[in-house]
Amino acid sequence: MKTTFLAATLLCTSLAQAAGPDAAAVSPSPAITRWADRCTDFTSNGWAFKAPRNFLQWLNVFSDPGIWLEFARRGMDPQSYVRTLSSALDPATVKNYLEWTDPGIYEQWAAAAAEPDFYTAVNAILFDPGRAMRWAMLPTDARAWNLLATGLSPETWGKWMTAPFHPGTQALIEKALDPETALKWSQALADPANYPALRASPQATSGGKPGNPYRALSGPGAF
Repeated sequence: MKTTFLAATLLCTSLAQAAGPDAAAVSPSPAITRWADRCTDFTSNGWAFKAPRNFLQWLNVFSDPGIWLEFARRGMDPQSYVRTLSSALDPATVKNYLEWTDPGIYEQWAAAAAEPDFYTAVNAILFDPGRAMRWAMLPTDARAWNLLATGLSPETWGKWMTAPFHPGTQALIEKALDPETALKWSQALADPANYPALRASPQATSGGKPGNPYRALSGPGAF
């Protein structure tokens, strides 16, 4: 059994190295890293759906295999979950989700639903030939083989077995049990400034000129 497991690990490692030059050095682009950080952080992970223009940027990234490879890579690290849960305990999470009380969000979406340029931008992203090619070539992507090798690595399994004793995990538990955390959450919930609907002039979540605000986003390479 151990021999078979070791052979599979060595095979995946060899395939990862053969998939491309310096496969071990392949890293996600800054844009993918930024989006992965944002989406796994409860203090900011609703941003993409708070305005149509934000959504187009989200769609451009999430319809590409690169972001899913990055999520898979992070999913093998137990501390990535710890960081996400720690952000959920941050009072800024309350403010982030209370932004959904902003009527301006729904006004922007209603306007986008009647704007042909919005649909043009969506189609330009979804039917981009280069994007389809990247999905078709995914089985030969060095990053995919590196993921498989990482999943079979004893080092990955060791991280999961020792995760409860990791300083980051212990810090998360202490933060969750700290009465100060609950107090800050309560204060954030009670702060009128965190409710956009109560403001005299609700702030728009995303900028954009009236008329055809999606035209600049409707072509390949707009991001």
